[in-house]
Amino acid sequence: MSYPHYDLVQRAYQELVDGGFIKELQPGHQEEVEEQKGLLTRRAAYYSFLKDAQYGILEKTTGNNSKGYSVDIIISVTGLIYDVASDNGRIAFPINGGPSNQPDLIPRWRQPTAELAGIGIEPPPDPDPNPLPPDDDDIKELLAYIIEQNNLILARQDNLDAQVANTRLEIRAVREKQNQPYSYSNRFIGGITPVGVD
Repeated sequence: MSYPHYDLVQRAYQELVDGGFIKELQPGHQEEVEEQKGLLTRRAAYYSFLKDAQYGILEKTTGNNSKGYSVDIIISVTGLIYDVASDNGRIAFPINGGPSNQPDLIPRWRQPTAELAGIGIEPPPDPDPNPLPPDDDDIKELLAYIIEQNNLILARQDNLDAQVANTRLEIRAVREKQNQPYSYSNRFIGGITPVGVD
């Protein structure tokens, strides 16, 4: 036999995940994980109570508890208890455990409320936020220097490109001059000088 309103436990779980109340945390945050379980149990118990008023939450003021209630037990007025929440050390999740008959716990049955179920509240802040790195003047100065050097390199590249283009034009002119046919003239005494040769 299992918890007769496990569908409401699953509904509570999905709402809490979608709302950001239940999320995977880094190792070392067991207290926050216990709070996730407690909220899951209280919300599931609240939905169960609205459907069947015999179900409630178990008062627990010592040991592992959340807001003075068990983090994982839903209890009926007849003393049947159901384990509805567990965790893996990083996140809470629903389970379908029980029942176990413990009539000695009947005096600790308490009515769940919307407030205890966390309905209408904001999710807690992430205990392990990844803050943006702070502004660092040294990094900004280094970045400005890199940009300046990059611009100088680009300007030098443009200058080199222009020099290469001019050199190519000069080489082409020399080659064209070398390919011209020679013509000879006797303008100078003492020998024949090819026209066009300096």
